Amino acid sequence: MTVGESHVGGHITLLFSIHDEELLPRRQGSRGAGLCLDAGVRVRAEAQPALPPEASAGAAPPLRPPSRNGEIEVVVKDRFGTLWPEGQALYVTLIEDLRAVRRIPRSTAWRLEVHLELPISQGFGMSAAGLLAAALAVLEANGAPDADYAARAAHRLERLHRGGLGDVLALQAGGMALRRQPGAPGVSGIAEGAVIDAPVLLVWQPDETRHTSAYIDHPGWKRSITEAGEAALAPLMDGPWDEGRWGDLLLAAADFASVSGLEDEVERSWLLQAVQVALSETGLDETWTCRLCMLGVSAVVVPRRPEDATPGALEALRMPLERAGFEVSMCGLATPAADEEE
Repeated sequence: MTVGESHVGGHITLLFSIHDEELLPRRQGSRGAGLCLDAGVRVRAEAQPALPPEASAGAAPPLRPPSRNGEIEVVVKDRFGTLWPEGQALYVTLIEDLRAVRRIPRSTAWRLEVHLELPISQGFGMSAAGLLAAALAVLEANGAPDADYAARAAHRLERLHRGGLGDVLALQAGGMALRRQPGAPGVSGIAEGAVIDAPVLLVWQPDETRHTSAYIDHPGWKRSITEAGEAALAPLMDGPWDEGRWGDLLLAAADFASVSGLEDEVERSWLLQAVQVALSETGLDETWTCRLCMLGVSAVVVPRRPEDATPGALEALRMPLERAGFEVSMCGLATPAADEEE
């Protein structure tokens, strides 16, 4: 039995344009900008070579029964420790995909334990983080770690499942991530990350979720998102990408949410207004602001200037937002996914 473990943070897209015309999933994706989080998905992968029947004859019973040849067992738990059976299929597909390209043996049995630290379908990049963490852990347990291939495999499955367009690429950049060219990391995708040391507060409506495909596969939304995304990206693409571009990113994100029409949807509009009211009532609106997370019913509260941020200040927002029916979680911004590998 060998074990691999990995933790990969989530990713918030603040603005993007859709580029999925290419036939090959590795060349599909998006251009855009967003924030990589230090909260995400933790995966433990356990490889168990199947034992032949004669190997256990007459021996003392093992602590766990031998796995059947090639068996795949996946346990997915949410941030409360509750089992999420619906999430198993995604990780089973990953194992089968790695077998198909002979990255892992077909006969090896696998047990994956997946722990989600943030909710799904809220724009926090949980599917990308989970697939990348699982690929990293499985390849490590197999004795052949390969961060580059893990990223390509995660991106491919994201596209095949009509999930995120550029989350995996952004995670490879880390911090404040700018996706300059669409596609998988190491193929056609190009992204840059700038390290930002600042706390952020995630806010979401637990009764509302959105799947990315409902927007990127809808002709009208696809057109308005891409046009707004390219316009918002234009000023970000000029010059170096570093911590000094923080204000530019916040301005571009606000423009994108407005021009694309995404902030006009009733649920998002209500959420945004509620967070802005809470910021005003707590006296934090001069140093903190909020932006919508794409494409959930969620927002992120961020400092107007990272150097002025104090984590304790965000706690004042927790009670009024929870009282209004929202859920919140505080976290920080992450370094590139490869640096998080454990």
